[in-house]
Amino acid sequence: MQSVAAVEDKLMLSQELEQAARIFGRSLRQHKAVQRYLEAQARLDADPSVRDLDERFRTLYQELGDRQRAGERLTPHELNEFYALRSQVQENQLIADRDNALNEVKEYFIVVGLQFNQALGIDFVTLATS
Repeated sequence: MQSVAAVEDKLMLSQELEQAARIFGRSLRQHKAVQRYLEAQARLDADPSVRDLDERFRTLYQELGDRQRAGERLTPHELNEFYALRSQVQENQLIADRDNALNEVKEYFIVVGLQFNQALGIDFVTLATS
């Protein structure tokens, strides 16, 4: 059984870790790449037709992918529908802006992950995703 002091030490560390994580999260959110992404997503969300187009594409992409992975053959009609929707998505500037900004955020997070690796002396990215 743990002593009260040991439990209090763990709680203190946990609280300190939570505080550090919150500060880190706020810091990440303030980075210009993250801000650009949030702004691009907000512009997309403000346009109901674009938001609907994006959602329809994501849903269809997921459904068709799931069916293909299950070994099901897709019909030419389904493929044509997918390609037509994909063309609309690719031509939409708001979606392109959001996707480009998201790619910048992903690149930034890779750099942050590598910095964690160096600072901690461990492969933080692999540890965090396992």
